[in-house]
Amino acid sequence: MKKHTRVVTPYELNTGKLAKPLRFLVISDLHSEPFEDLLPLMEDVDAVLVPGDVSNRYKQAYDQGLAFLRESAKRKPTFYSLGNHETRQETYDELMALVKESGAEVLINRYVRFHDLWIGGWYDPEVVQVPDMMDEFEQLEGCKLLLCHKPEHYMNLLRHRQVDLTIAGHAHGGQIRIGNQGIYAPGQHFFPRYTKGWENGGKLLISAGAGNPCRMPRWNNPCEVLMLTVD
Repeated sequence: MKKHTRVVTPYELNTGKLAKPLRFLVISDLHSEPFEDLLPLMEDVDAVLVPGDVSNRYKQAYDQGLAFLRESAKRKPTFYSLGNHETRQETYDELMALVKESGAEVLINRYVRFHDLWIGGWYDPEVVQVPDMMDEFEQLEGCKLLLCHKPEHYMNLLRHRQVDLTIAGHAHGGQIRIGNQGIYAPGQHFFPRYTKGWENGGKLLISAGAGNPCRMPRWNNPCEVLMLTVD
């Protein structure tokens, strides 16, 4: 069984829009790998955010990803948005039905209220055949968090939207990191620009991912989950 050393990286976002701080555990790109070490981290958070890729399309595996969503939803409110590994046409309908049964709040081009803020999930409407909700979402009053799996989607299509924070994954931290530079990321290819941490003046936060579905090893780039505090 594949095991990874996962680091927990803390981040803080100060918006001045919340009556009291909220704490989120961000788990992106699990890719249907073991997750038991993540469960204790849920004890001290208000909710879990999952910006896509709980499954592994290369192995056509999603049992562990679904089990993770079920266990997470038992413990804390869990908000899931779509990743590219979930859009495989042959399994999409079956997988989405199971995801919806997990107890997680499924955000595919929709948004919900959570305490003093809004949480939305966005994916390319042409791929999922679900109407875009961004015009409505950015007009909402109050703090807005958006889950958007691909950072390049955000930078190309969404960065001018009025959203307090967008959370992404997908880039796997660049797989191999030399200093602050990742070597390769899906969608951005070699020497990608958007791989982890803050981007776009603190409007985009990218997770390096909790799993690794690729044959390319991770080097100087441990699997990662985020502990995000918003106030």
